[in-house]
Amino acid sequence: MRTHNKTLAPLMAALLLSTPISVVAEDDSSLEATATLGASINRGNTDSERYSLTFDYLQRTREHRFTFDAEANRGESDGDEDVNNTRAASGYDWFFHGPWYANTSLSWRQDRMRDLYGRYSFGAGAGYQFFDDDQIRLSVEFGPSYIYEIEEKIDDRESSDQGAARWALDYRQYVWEDSVRIFHRHEFVMMADDSDNWYATTRTGVRMPVRENLSASLQFNYDYDNKTTADHRYDSTTLVTLTYDWE
Repeated sequence: MRTHNKTLAPLMAALLLSTPISVVAEDDSSLEATATLGASINRGNTDSERYSLTFDYLQRTREHRFTFDAEANRGESDGDEDVNNTRAASGYDWFFHGPWYANTSLSWRQDRMRDLYGRYSFGAGAGYQFFDDDQIRLSVEFGPSYIYEIEEKIDDRESSDQGAARWALDYRQYVWEDSVRIFHRHEFVMMADDSDNWYATTRTGVRMPVRENLSASLQFNYDYDNKTTADHRYDSTTLVTLTYDWE
């Protein structure tokens, strides 16, 4: 039994710049954009730092929706870099029959810790919008994808391409008299010729008001890649943030 524990003094702080824009025109169009900067810093037995920068954009009319999001994550533990990944994705949805829509998606990702120089994916499929208003948004989409990967090797780079199946969910809702917002997004992709080769990305959090336009947020990011080695299969980050909203 240890008789003495070094005091662990974690400091979790973040700065989050959030600029949502909501515009409703005569044709029922809307526009939302959000930029986010978050950080998690711990000092004690283990010194670690995590930083995350994201940007989200959504434009919606009655029949069409365009989305774009980008994210960069950096981090180190005890002076050694252990997080370095970047991703960007865009999507176009055509609502052809009530809540049903046809979906196309294009994404790119790099992850230095997993020797992933670049992963490019193009997908097409169908989606269903359960809710989409000021109170709650919930949609799911699914369909086939084409994956092209470039991996870093010791002396060279290797590329591969294959088909895959994609599933995604987007959920956000205001609760407690519309003052607290909870959200969750995830994407799951599994290769068609190998069920053990799959990866998933999730973003989950809650945002609570402090005063006027200032809010406190807690977000958990989790990425899992079943193809890589056990040491680098997942990244998990908890961000405590301050949020300022312009409306």
